Amino acid sequence: MKFLVVDDSKIARSRICDYIKELGYEVLDEACDGIEAIEKYKKLLPSVITIDLEMPNMKGIEASKEILRLNPKINIILITSIVDKKEVINALKIGIKKVIQKPFTFEYFAQEINKLKKGASL
Repeated sequence: MKFLVVDDSKIARSRICDYIKELGYEVLDEACDGIEAIEKYKKLLPSVITIDLEMPNMKGIEASKEILRLNPKINIILITSIVDKKEVINALKIGIKKVIQKPFTFEYFAQEINKLKKGASL
């Protein structure tokens, strides 16, 4: 699996990238907001995108809607510190596969990524 990691926090991006690499997968690139995420998705065509909810310029939900319009089968995992039931329901309705709440452990992240790899419903 090839990943695009999107988060406005450089620390969060670094941690997620480290986890992905530790699992043996490739990080194609990183983006710091939704606009950059869409641009990099079009250029790189990753198989998985991890995306933060709250970011400057364009939030994760809006960017995810656009990316899902381009490819309804793309695997998007929303990673956020904000857990509002309405936001989670909205994210899942538009096609986001999983919502992971920050902070999370490597073990939990690995478990969710392995489910994705096996084709299980996130």
